[in-house]
Amino acid sequence: MRIGVLTTSYPRAEGDPAGAFVAGFTRWLAAQVGEVEVLCADEARPIFYRGGAPSSLGGRGLWHAARFSSRLVAEAARRQARWDAIVSHWLVPAGAIGLMLAGGRPHLSIAHGSDVRLLDRLPGGRAFIRTLARQADLVYVARSLTVDGAPGRVVPMAVDVAELAPNPAARTEARRALGLTGFVALFIGRLSREKGADLAIAALPDGMTLLIAGDGPERRALEALAKRRALSAEANEKDAPVRFFGEVRGARKRELFAAADALIVPSRQDGAPTVILEGLAAGLPMVATTVGGIPELVQDGETALLCASRPPAIARAHSRLAADPALHGALAARAREAAAAHDWSVVGPRLAGRLAPAAPLAAPTDRGLIPRLAIARV
Repeated sequence: MRIGVLTTSYPRAEGDPAGAFVAGFTRWLAAQVGEVEVLCADEARPIFYRGGAPSSLGGRGLWHAARFSSRLVAEAARRQARWDAIVSHWLVPAGAIGLMLAGGRPHLSIAHGSDVRLLDRLPGGRAFIRTLARQADLVYVARSLTVDGAPGRVVPMAVDVAELAPNPAARTEARRALGLTGFVALFIGRLSREKGADLAIAALPDGMTLLIAGDGPERRALEALAKRRALSAEANEKDAPVRFFGEVRGARKRELFAAADALIVPSRQDGAPTVILEGLAAGLPMVATTVGGIPELVQDGETALLCASRPPAIARAHSRLAADPALHGALAARAREAAAAHDWSVVGPRLAGRLAPAAPLAAPTDRGLIPRLAIARV
Protein backbone atom coordinates (compact mmCIF):
# COMPACT_ATOMS: atom_id res chain seq x y z
CA MET A 1 0.00 0.00 0.00
CA ARG A 2 1.32 3.47 -0.91
CA ILE A 3 0.13 6.50 1.02
CA GLY A 4 0.66 10.15 0.16
CA VAL A 5 0.88 12.57 3.09
CA LEU A 6 0.17 16.27 2.49
CA THR A 7 1.20 18.72 5.20
CA THR A 8 2.42 22.25 5.73
CA SER A 9 5.04 21.72 8.45
CA TYR A 10 7.32 18.74 8.96
CA PRO A 11 10.57 18.47 10.97
CA ARG A 12 13.51 19.92 9.06
CA ALA A 13 16.04 17.96 11.13
CA GLU A 14 16.04 15.40 13.92
CA GLY A 15 14.34 16.89 16.95
CA ASP A 16 12.82 19.88 15.11
CA PRO A 17 9.52 20.66 16.91
CA ALA A 18 7.74 21.90 13.76
CA GLY A 19 5.23 19.23 12.80
CA ALA A 20 6.80 16.67 15.16
CA PHE A 21 3.43 14.96 15.68
CA VAL A 22 3.03 14.68 11.89
CA ALA A 23 6.39 12.95 11.70
CA GLY A 24 5.52 10.66 14.62
CA PHE A 25 2.36 9.39 12.93
CA THR A 26 4.06 9.17 9.54
CA ARG A 27 6.91 7.05 10.91
CA TRP A 28 4.42 4.75 12.59
CA LEU A 29 2.35 4.54 9.41
CA ALA A 30 5.36 3.74 7.23
CA ALA A 31 6.24 0.84 9.50
CA GLN A 32 2.72 -0.56 9.22
CA VAL A 33 1.38 -0.18 5.71
CA GLY A 34 4.30 -0.11 3.29
CA GLU A 35 5.43 3.01 1.40
CA VAL A 36 4.68 6.54 2.57
CA GLU A 37 5.56 9.70 0.63
CA VAL A 38 5.40 13.08 2.40
CA LEU A 39 4.96 16.39 0.58
CA CYS A 40 5.59 19.39 2.83
CA ALA A 41 6.82 22.99 2.88
CA ASP A 42 10.54 23.56 2.50
CA GLU A 43 12.75 25.54 4.85
CA ALA A 44 12.31 28.75 2.82
CA ARG A 45 8.62 29.05 3.73
CA PRO A 46 8.75 30.32 7.32
CA ILE A 47 5.01 31.02 7.44
CA PHE A 48 4.48 27.39 8.42
CA TYR A 49 6.99 27.51 11.27
CA ARG A 50 7.48 29.64 14.38
CA GLY A 51 4.38 31.85 14.56
CA GLY A 52 2.18 29.48 12.56
CA ALA A 53 0.09 30.18 9.50
CA PRO A 54 -3.03 31.67 11.16
CA SER A 55 -1.04 34.43 12.84
CA SER A 56 1.05 35.10 9.72
CA LEU A 57 -1.58 35.56 7.01
CA GLY A 58 -1.06 39.06 5.76
CA GLY A 59 1.49 40.82 3.58
CA ARG A 60 4.26 38.48 2.48
CA GLY A 61 2.79 35.71 4.63
CA LEU A 62 -0.25 35.46 2.40
CA TRP A 63 1.99 35.46 -0.68
CA HIS A 64 4.10 32.62 0.76
CA ALA A 65 0.96 30.61 1.59
CA ALA A 66 -0.49 31.04 -1.91
CA ARG A 67 2.79 30.14 -3.59
CA PHE A 68 3.29 27.04 -1.44
CA SER A 69 -0.32 25.93 -2.00
CA SER A 70 -0.01 26.16 -5.79
CA ARG A 71 3.26 24.20 -5.71
CA LEU A 72 1.74 21.58 -3.43
CA VAL A 73 -1.23 21.14 -5.78
CA ALA A 74 1.06 20.68 -8.77
CA GLU A 75 3.42 18.26 -7.02
CA ALA A 76 0.60 16.21 -5.48
CA ALA A 77 -1.20 15.98 -8.83
CA ARG A 78 2.01 14.73 -10.45
CA ARG A 79 2.54 12.00 -7.84
CA GLN A 80 -0.99 11.00 -6.81
CA ALA A 81 -1.43 8.29 -9.45
CA ARG A 82 0.84 5.98 -7.45
CA TRP A 83 -0.95 6.55 -4.11
CA ASP A 84 -3.57 4.15 -2.77
CA ALA A 85 -4.69 6.56 -0.05
CA ILE A 86 -4.10 10.16 1.09
CA VAL A 87 -3.46 11.60 4.55
CA SER A 88 -3.72 15.38 4.99
CA HIS A 89 -2.64 17.37 8.04
CA TRP A 90 -4.31 20.79 8.40
CA LEU A 91 -7.47 21.38 6.42
CA VAL A 92 -6.14 24.34 4.45
CA PRO A 93 -4.44 23.84 2.13
CA ALA A 94 -3.63 20.13 2.59
CA GLY A 95 -7.16 18.90 3.32
CA ALA A 96 -8.59 20.84 0.38
CA ILE A 97 -5.96 19.39 -1.97
CA GLY A 98 -6.59 15.89 -0.65
CA LEU A 99 -10.31 16.37 -1.23
CA MET A 100 -9.64 17.47 -4.81
CA LEU A 101 -7.33 14.53 -5.62
CA ALA A 102 -8.79 11.63 -3.63
CA GLY A 103 -10.99 10.38 -6.47
CA GLY A 104 -12.69 7.70 -4.39
CA ARG A 105 -9.53 6.61 -2.58
CA PRO A 106 -9.43 6.69 1.23
CA HIS A 107 -8.63 10.19 2.48
CA LEU A 108 -7.78 10.67 6.15
CA SER A 109 -7.99 14.42 6.89
CA ILE A 110 -6.70 15.62 10.28
CA ALA A 111 -7.87 18.94 11.71
CA HIS A 112 -5.45 20.54 14.19
CA GLY A 113 -6.09 23.43 16.55
CA SER A 114 -5.00 26.18 14.18
CA ASP A 115 -7.56 25.05 11.57
CA VAL A 116 -10.53 26.48 13.48
CA ARG A 117 -8.84 29.87 13.88
CA LEU A 118 -7.84 29.96 10.22
CA LEU A 119 -11.17 28.84 8.79
CA ASP A 120 -13.07 31.28 10.99
CA ARG A 121 -11.24 34.02 9.07
CA LEU A 122 -11.94 32.58 5.61
CA PRO A 123 -15.27 33.10 3.80
CA GLY A 124 -17.05 29.78 3.49
CA GLY A 125 -14.61 28.06 5.86
CA ARG A 126 -17.22 26.25 7.89
CA ALA A 127 -19.07 25.13 4.76
CA PHE A 128 -15.81 23.69 3.44
CA ILE A 129 -15.34 21.59 6.60
CA ARG A 130 -18.86 20.20 6.24
CA THR A 131 -18.09 19.18 2.65
CA LEU A 132 -14.86 17.56 3.75
CA ALA A 133 -16.66 15.62 6.49
CA ARG A 134 -19.00 14.08 3.89
CA GLN A 135 -16.21 12.92 1.59
CA ALA A 136 -13.25 12.10 3.87
CA ASP A 137 -12.48 10.40 7.17
CA LEU A 138 -12.31 13.62 9.18
CA VAL A 139 -10.40 13.52 12.48
CA TYR A 140 -10.37 16.33 15.03
CA VAL A 141 -7.51 16.32 17.54
CA ALA A 142 -9.87 17.67 20.24
CA ARG A 143 -13.61 17.48 20.84
CA SER A 144 -13.69 21.24 21.39
CA LEU A 145 -12.70 21.77 17.75
CA THR A 146 -15.67 19.97 16.19
CA VAL A 147 -17.82 21.98 13.82
CA ASP A 148 -21.62 21.71 13.77
CA GLY A 149 -22.76 19.71 10.78
CA ALA A 150 -19.26 18.30 10.17
CA PRO A 151 -19.09 15.05 12.15
CA GLY A 152 -15.74 13.37 12.57
CA ARG A 153 -13.74 11.14 14.86
CA VAL A 154 -11.84 12.69 17.79
CA VAL A 155 -8.29 11.36 18.25
CA PRO A 156 -5.60 13.46 19.96
CA MET A 157 -2.07 13.23 18.62
CA ALA A 158 0.62 11.18 20.42
CA VAL A 159 4.29 11.22 21.41
CA ASP A 160 7.15 8.78 21.86
CA VAL A 161 6.60 8.20 25.58
CA ALA A 162 9.85 6.35 26.20
CA GLU A 163 11.93 9.24 24.85
CA LEU A 164 10.93 11.56 27.70
CA ALA A 165 10.80 9.07 30.58
CA PRO A 166 11.94 10.73 33.84
CA ASN A 167 15.46 9.94 35.00
CA PRO A 168 16.73 11.15 38.42
CA ALA A 169 20.36 11.19 37.29
CA ALA A 170 19.47 13.22 34.18
CA ARG A 171 17.54 15.67 36.37
CA THR A 172 20.48 16.23 38.69
CA GLU A 173 22.86 16.80 35.79
CA ALA A 174 20.44 19.09 33.93
CA ARG A 175 19.88 21.34 36.93
CA ARG A 176 23.62 21.48 37.64
CA ALA A 177 24.42 22.35 34.00
CA LEU A 178 21.77 25.08 33.92
CA GLY A 179 22.60 26.43 37.36
CA LEU A 180 19.06 25.93 38.66
CA THR A 181 17.87 25.85 42.26
CA GLY A 182 14.45 26.07 43.81
CA PHE A 183 11.15 25.45 42.03
CA VAL A 184 11.40 25.61 38.23
CA ALA A 185 8.48 25.95 35.80
CA LEU A 186 8.84 25.23 32.08
CA PHE A 187 6.96 26.76 29.14
CA ILE A 188 7.48 25.19 25.71
CA GLY A 189 5.53 26.52 22.78
CA ARG A 190 5.06 29.06 20.05
CA LEU A 191 5.63 32.60 21.29
CA SER A 192 2.35 34.02 20.06
CA ARG A 193 -0.48 35.65 21.96
CA GLU A 194 -2.80 32.65 22.03
CA LYS A 195 -0.18 30.51 23.80
CA GLY A 196 -0.07 32.94 26.76
CA ALA A 197 3.64 33.02 27.64
CA ASP A 198 3.07 36.60 28.87
CA LEU A 199 0.56 35.24 31.38
CA ALA A 200 3.18 32.81 32.65
CA ILE A 201 5.64 35.67 33.20
CA ALA A 202 3.06 37.90 34.88
CA ALA A 203 1.94 35.06 37.16
CA LEU A 204 5.41 33.90 38.23
CA PRO A 205 5.57 33.81 42.06
CA ASP A 206 8.60 35.27 43.81
CA GLY A 207 11.42 32.78 44.26
CA MET A 208 10.39 30.64 41.28
CA THR A 209 12.24 30.34 37.96
CA LEU A 210 10.49 30.18 34.58
CA LEU A 211 12.21 28.62 31.56
CA ILE A 212 10.74 29.65 28.19
CA ALA A 213 11.56 27.54 25.15
CA GLY A 214 10.20 28.48 21.74
CA ASP A 215 10.13 31.27 19.20
CA GLY A 216 7.55 33.38 17.47
CA PRO A 217 6.24 36.90 16.82
CA GLU A 218 5.90 37.82 20.52
CA ARG A 219 9.47 37.03 21.57
CA ARG A 220 10.79 40.60 21.72
CA ALA A 221 7.81 41.82 23.75
CA LEU A 222 8.12 38.85 26.10
CA GLU A 223 11.82 39.51 26.68
CA ALA A 224 11.01 43.12 27.56
CA LEU A 225 8.31 41.95 29.97
CA ALA A 226 10.73 39.47 31.55
CA LYS A 227 13.34 42.22 31.97
CA ARG A 228 10.85 44.39 33.82
CA ARG A 229 9.97 41.38 35.98
CA ALA A 230 13.66 40.87 36.84
CA LEU A 231 14.08 44.55 37.72
CA SER A 232 11.10 44.45 40.05
CA ALA A 233 12.61 41.39 41.75
CA GLU A 234 16.03 43.10 41.90
CA ALA A 235 17.60 40.01 40.30
CA ASN A 236 20.92 40.02 38.47
CA GLU A 237 21.28 38.49 35.00
CA LYS A 238 22.56 35.17 36.36
CA ASP A 239 19.61 34.81 38.72
CA ALA A 240 16.94 36.24 36.41
CA PRO A 241 13.57 34.69 37.21
CA VAL A 242 12.75 34.23 33.50
CA ARG A 243 15.19 32.62 31.06
CA PHE A 244 14.74 32.25 27.29
CA PHE A 245 16.17 29.34 25.28
CA GLY A 246 14.73 29.88 21.80
CA GLU A 247 13.57 26.89 19.79
CA VAL A 248 14.77 23.68 21.42
CA ARG A 249 15.02 20.20 20.02
CA GLY A 250 16.45 16.77 20.75
CA ALA A 251 18.79 16.54 23.74
CA ARG A 252 18.29 20.19 24.71
CA LYS A 253 14.55 19.73 24.93
CA ARG A 254 14.94 16.59 27.04
CA GLU A 255 17.33 18.49 29.31
CA LEU A 256 14.73 21.19 30.00
CA PHE A 257 12.02 18.63 30.75
CA ALA A 258 14.40 16.85 33.14
CA ALA A 259 15.34 20.09 34.93
CA ALA A 260 11.79 21.36 35.49
CA ASP A 261 9.50 20.79 38.47
CA ALA A 262 6.33 21.65 36.56
CA LEU A 263 5.07 22.39 33.08
CA ILE A 264 2.98 25.50 32.51
CA VAL A 265 0.47 25.67 29.63
CA PRO A 266 -1.13 29.14 30.01
CA SER A 267 -3.00 29.24 26.70
CA ARG A 268 -5.68 31.78 25.92
CA GLN A 269 -6.78 29.66 22.95
CA ASP A 270 -5.67 26.16 21.97
CA GLY A 271 -6.59 22.82 20.49
CA ALA A 272 -4.86 19.75 21.90
CA PRO A 273 -1.26 20.95 22.49
CA THR A 274 1.32 18.20 22.05
CA VAL A 275 3.44 19.70 24.83
CA ILE A 276 0.86 18.42 27.33
CA LEU A 277 1.44 14.86 26.12
CA GLU A 278 5.19 15.43 26.38
CA GLY A 279 4.69 16.68 29.94
CA LEU A 280 2.78 13.54 30.85
CA ALA A 281 5.54 11.39 29.37
CA ALA A 282 8.13 13.33 31.38
CA GLY A 283 6.12 12.84 34.57
CA LEU A 284 5.74 16.58 35.12
CA PRO A 285 2.85 18.02 37.13
CA MET A 286 1.14 20.76 35.13
CA VAL A 287 -0.50 24.11 35.61
CA ALA A 288 -2.76 24.59 32.60
CA THR A 289 -5.69 26.73 31.57
CA THR A 290 -9.20 25.47 30.88
CA VAL A 291 -9.34 26.39 27.20
CA GLY A 292 -9.87 24.38 24.02
CA GLY A 293 -9.02 20.70 24.27
CA ILE A 294 -6.70 21.01 27.28
CA PRO A 295 -9.28 19.61 29.77
CA GLU A 296 -9.68 16.62 27.42
CA LEU A 297 -6.01 15.70 27.93
CA VAL A 298 -5.49 16.36 31.66
CA GLN A 299 -7.82 16.33 34.65
CA ASP A 300 -7.85 18.87 37.44
CA GLY A 301 -6.39 17.43 40.64
CA GLU A 302 -5.40 14.21 38.89
CA THR A 303 -2.67 15.04 36.38
CA ALA A 304 -2.75 18.84 36.48
CA LEU A 305 -4.03 21.92 38.24
CA LEU A 306 -6.41 23.63 35.84
CA CYS A 307 -7.26 27.30 36.10
CA ALA A 308 -8.55 30.34 34.22
CA SER A 309 -6.34 32.21 31.74
CA ARG A 310 -5.57 34.99 34.24
CA PRO A 311 -2.32 35.70 36.07
CA PRO A 312 -3.80 35.57 39.62
CA ALA A 313 -5.34 32.13 38.98
CA ILE A 314 -2.13 30.81 37.40
CA ALA A 315 -0.04 32.20 40.27
CA ARG A 316 -2.27 30.55 42.88
CA ALA A 317 -1.96 27.18 41.14
CA HIS A 318 1.82 27.49 40.93
CA SER A 319 2.15 28.47 44.59
CA ARG A 320 -0.07 25.59 45.66
CA LEU A 321 1.98 23.09 43.66
CA ALA A 322 5.31 24.40 44.95
CA ALA A 323 4.16 24.41 48.59
CA ASP A 324 2.69 20.89 48.65
CA PRO A 325 5.26 18.13 47.94
CA ALA A 326 2.63 15.40 48.44
CA LEU A 327 0.39 16.95 45.77
CA HIS A 328 3.36 17.42 43.46
CA GLY A 329 4.37 13.76 43.85
CA ALA A 330 0.84 12.46 43.31
CA LEU A 331 0.33 14.52 40.14
CA ALA A 332 3.72 13.41 38.80
CA ALA A 333 2.96 9.72 39.37
CA ARG A 334 -0.46 9.92 37.75
CA ALA A 335 0.94 11.89 34.81
CA ARG A 336 3.38 9.13 34.01
CA GLU A 337 0.63 6.50 34.31
CA ALA A 338 -1.62 8.49 31.95
CA ALA A 339 1.16 8.90 29.39
CA ALA A 340 0.98 5.26 28.24
CA ALA A 341 -2.36 5.89 26.53
CA HIS A 342 -0.77 8.63 24.40
CA ASP A 343 2.09 6.63 22.87
CA TRP A 344 2.11 6.14 19.11
CA SER A 345 1.84 2.38 19.59
CA VAL A 346 -1.64 3.00 21.06
CA VAL A 347 -2.80 6.09 19.16
CA GLY A 348 -1.45 5.11 15.72
CA PRO A 349 -4.02 2.36 15.07
CA ARG A 350 -6.87 4.57 16.30
CA LEU A 351 -5.84 7.48 14.13
CA ALA A 352 -5.16 5.42 11.01
CA GLY A 353 -8.62 3.87 11.03
CA ARG A 354 -9.14 1.83 7.89
CA LEU A 355 -5.65 2.65 6.62
CA ALA A 356 -4.13 0.33 9.24
CA PRO A 357 -3.74 -3.39 8.38
CA ALA A 358 -5.83 -5.97 10.23
CA ALA A 359 -2.65 -7.44 11.75
CA PRO A 360 -0.29 -4.52 12.59
CA LEU A 361 3.41 -4.93 11.96
CA ALA A 362 6.04 -4.19 14.59
CA ALA A 363 6.42 -0.53 15.54
CA PRO A 364 9.65 1.20 14.47
CA THR A 365 12.44 0.66 16.98
CA ASP A 366 14.37 3.86 16.26
CA ARG A 367 13.73 7.45 15.22
CA GLY A 368 15.91 7.36 12.13
CA LEU A 369 14.78 7.34 8.53
CA ILE A 370 12.56 4.37 7.71
CA PRO A 371 13.40 2.96 4.25
CA ARG A 372 9.75 3.10 3.16
CA LEU A 373 9.37 6.77 4.09
CA ALA A 374 10.25 9.44 1.50
CA ILE A 375 10.07 13.19 2.17
CA ALA A 376 9.80 15.81 -0.59
CA ARG A 377 9.75 19.55 0.18
CA VAL A 378 8.01 21.88 -2.24
